[in-house]
Amino acid sequence: MYKNILCSALLTVTFLISSSPIQGASAICFPNQTQFCVDPRFADFWQRNDRHAITGETGNALRVFGYPIGAARIQAVDGEAVLAQPFENVMMQQPLDNTDPIRVTLQQVGLERLDQLGAPPTLPVQPSESARSGCRLFPETGFTICGEFLNFWESNGLNLDNERGYSDPERIALFGRPVSRVTSDNKLRVQWFERARMQYDAIASKISITPLGYEVTIHRPNPSPLPQNNGVQVSNTTVNAGGIISARGSGYNEDRSARVVVFRADGSKFTAEDIVEINSISITEKYCLKIPSDALTGIWGIAFEGTTTNRRTIGFFRVVTNSTPNNTCPDLITPLPTSR
Repeated sequence: MYKNILCSALLTVTFLISSSPIQGASAICFPNQTQFCVDPRFADFWQRNDRHAITGETGNALRVFGYPIGAARIQAVDGEAVLAQPFENVMMQQPLDNTDPIRVTLQQVGLERLDQLGAPPTLPVQPSESARSGCRLFPETGFTICGEFLNFWESNGLNLDNERGYSDPERIALFGRPVSRVTSDNKLRVQWFERARMQYDAIASKISITPLGYEVTIHRPNPSPLPQNNGVQVSNTTVNAGGIISARGSGYNEDRSARVVVFRADGSKFTAEDIVEINSISITEKYCLKIPSDALTGIWGIAFEGTTTNRRTIGFFRVVTNSTPNNTCPDLITPLPTSR
């Protein structure tokens, strides 16, 4: 029975594919389905996963990730800054200022959605489920995958090595481990995973990846939390577009000056022409940054890079458009955080 299900379930997801994407120089766009494109910084990762590593069928990226549903933006994950883009089924992320497709990962939207629903699992669950024929136990979570779900889990994954087939690390990179038992609702059976939620339709003998990327995105708090500052003190956590913030960095024992680098909300960056001096206690002089009046709203970052060591410290603030911008450079009064 499982072999028949596997044939229809290998690549089946919730959303139908009716047209091919338009690929520009770097972005990958779907003009007939969505106003968003796969960001150029995630395009190589998308293309790397577009051919199924078992069947060789193309279009796999759209099947498992879904259409992009938002633009790439700076985001805080466990306090750290990443560049992230939401898709129907997943949330892609990579370290800020890093474009290597190997560094792209998928956020744990399964666990995040369960937390949003007020049902976060305590892992590993006690007592663990019993290993039995046709099932696989994951000691890390205490749950098993069986039958149709196990076939689907083992037959898909992220292509991390450009080899045929999928290894366990590649399956975990796409779906994660199971974090729930199977639940039934009429003709549907559902199981949650760290990065996904699978749904089995008994009538159609088909497994779908459900749109957790979309569900998580629309239920996230607004505004989203700022990443933690790393060695930089910023005068304001929020600044209106057209306003001015001030910042300074610390811990520059081996540098006499530092470059100023600014990260916009979309993760793009520019290096300011200014070089700031570093004083005798390894702290940069105060730097004043005027935010453009037409600035993209969202989380921005300001970094200092040592001109000798390239040591970087970074702080974050939010650009908004709901108040009158200040036109003077704020003082920095509170003690500067140190970072090594």
